Amino acid sequence: MYKILIVDDEIMIRSGLSKIIRWNEIGFEMVGAVGSAGEALKMIAQIPVDAILTDINMPDMTGLELIRRARKELPRVKAVIISGYSEFEYAREAIELKVENYILKPLDPQKITETFKKIREELDEESYTERQNQFIQSEYEMRKGGSPENKGCEDEKQAELIRILEEGKYKEMETFVERWFVSFRGENGMEIRDYCYRTLRNAAFYFHIETPPLFKIYRIPLEESEDPERLQQVFQEDLQLLATCLKDNSESLSVLVSSKAKLYIDENYQNKNLSLRDAADKLNVSYGYLSTAFARTYGENFKSYLVSVRMEKARKLLMERRYKIYEIADMTGYASSRYFTDAFKKRYGISPGDYVLRMNGEGGL
Repeated sequence: MYKILIVDDEIMIRSGLSKIIRWNEIGFEMVGAVGSAGEALKMIAQIPVDAILTDINMPDMTGLELIRRARKELPRVKAVIISGYSEFEYAREAIELKVENYILKPLDPQKITETFKKIREELDEESYTERQNQFIQSEYEMRKGGSPENKGCEDEKQAELIRILEEGKYKEMETFVERWFVSFRGENGMEIRDYCYRTLRNAAFYFHIETPPLFKIYRIPLEESEDPERLQQVFQEDLQLLATCLKDNSESLSVLVSSKAKLYIDENYQNKNLSLRDAADKLNVSYGYLSTAFARTYGENFKSYLVSVRMEKARKLLMERRYKIYEIADMTGYASSRYFTDAFKKRYGISPGDYVLRMNGEGGL
């Protein structure tokens, strides 16, 4: 459950927000309701909260200043502002601070509830992404460190399993498992069981299965874990279960990952180093998987869509007639005006300069 702090110098509002909103039902634990920004900062220093609901106008400092200071301690804390109509000039600053919502008085409990439901979803997504990143970092460190002695071999096996699942070559799994367990001969049964479970769990994370199935191998009794044949049988069954989940979720997963990649392009097309590999790293999927998924979902490859976005932005900037060619090149992610001009001519069959002249003379292409 996420922690929320309420800050308002009016006791009636503090009391109302504490009692009327059913915080527990929407995934929040109210850790405090205080009357000043100073009190709030003291509490934040002791309890790392996930969200702050604060009035904008308080005696010691504004709610905006409170958020600014709170984010020095908690950079990712979510913030919602309460404001009266007369204070609406603060709205621009609130937008710059990227507050989640700016709610005007009189307060609507339904609006507050809906706002924090959305915040909970964002926190859930961030939490899941953070867990994935931690896993990926730990895997990287483990590979870099190369211990224990056989860890490198085990990592290669995990990578091979990921490839088999990713490419849908499920018939190879049985042979793979047999070879894997041959290499485990002489190892401690409990260690084999735990490693198999970690492998399954990591594969579930890799493929964005947010609620991995309850793998049988983790429930094997202690005495059975010393039986290699039993472990191999159960591990094989768990892999089949994981493969079934992947088959069931493959299309929706492909669309989800592709839509995130598309959004990543839309938000970062100005980045000159933006690439498919960069997006794959950002989304924690393999280069090959994202390439295939994107093309299947949108009917064009990643690079083609990136060029389309850049060209459309460039065309609109040219129509404004406010920027020089080299400025537009820089604004749309091209390293030089020459590269930009070549890409524009390839796209529209005309140079950017001629495009502007034609727009001036004919009103369009």
